[in-house]
Amino acid sequence: MKILFVGDSWRGASDRAMREALVRQPDIEVDDVAPDLTVPRYNAWLLRAQNRLVLPLQLRELKKKVLVAARDFQPDVIVVFKGAYFDAGFIRQLRREIAPIVNMFPDPSPHIYGKKLKLAMHEYDLVISRKKFHPALWKSLYGYDNRCVHVSYGYMPSLHVRYEPPTAFDYDVVLIATCRNEYEMMMREVIERLKARDLKFAIAGNGWLGTGLDKAGDVTFAGERSGAAYVEWLRKGKIVIAPVWTQVKANGAAQPGDEMTERTLECAAAYTFFIHRRTDEAKSLYDEATEVPMFDTAAELADKIAFYLDHEEARRAMAAAAHARAVPAYSIDARAREIVTQLKSVIRS
Repeated sequence: MKILFVGDSWRGASDRAMREALVRQPDIEVDDVAPDLTVPRYNAWLLRAQNRLVLPLQLRELKKKVLVAARDFQPDVIVVFKGAYFDAGFIRQLRREIAPIVNMFPDPSPHIYGKKLKLAMHEYDLVISRKKFHPALWKSLYGYDNRCVHVSYGYMPSLHVRYEPPTAFDYDVVLIATCRNEYEMMMREVIERLKARDLKFAIAGNGWLGTGLDKAGDVTFAGERSGAAYVEWLRKGKIVIAPVWTQVKANGAAQPGDEMTERTLECAAAYTFFIHRRTDEAKSLYDEATEVPMFDTAAELADKIAFYLDHEEARRAMAAAAHARAVPAYSIDARAREIVTQLKSVIRS
């Protein structure tokens, strides 16, 4: 099977992890187009402003690259990861001229990234979602008539796996996540409840500067950390917090949020001790008494941080048990085998 894969190329990206896993599957030939090489992303506001000015030209160039690659490679199927840059007309053109086209969708809702993606999602022959709840709600809540199936997340073996626990820690507590309002409120309460213990916190990810959490306690803002740096920063903390994005709204209406993310698996693969937001899906992956403790509220999270900081042996035993559970069973390669089966179902005879 020949697959044209359209997804980002930076190390640590979900897209790249899946592309590499597909390449490792037997009897699969992959060519790729990396949108991030044509449409770069910046953190600095001035660069973002400049990028908006040239974005229409970048998107035109990206579409041209996809079409040229597809016409030259003649794939059996085209796989687009998320596809936020592509409109419905372009997806129809690829289907009509080249091959069936599949969207691999990683996020809680296809309605929260603008009208372009929301409308384009109708046009895919198949959507492979990482959210367990999507297939049952695909028509009734999201309004789509095409087929949606669920294949879960997986960690990237070459990047995330460590086979020994960390031996030294720079921080008591580490969180690596993009700042969201619910995460900020959670961390504000946790820091306040644990103030008397004089703990050292590190928070990495975009959007945290300006929240004032660094004034609430001994908090280091590490900025965005991806690739190998992401794993190294996870291992800097005695305890890692693994939240999930539960407060998702589309056009002002609440929609289902995450129950797990890649972080749910990456923390275990990296041999860290972590405390995860309690969800049904997380509980199906780990035993919270022996592998991964879980929390519902910031108060419960603060209590568990305090308890496990005082019980090093319990942390070590649970990190080892979670690692054994996740490696290799929760790898991206295991998911890629499921993906290949789904891709074969849309190939034209």
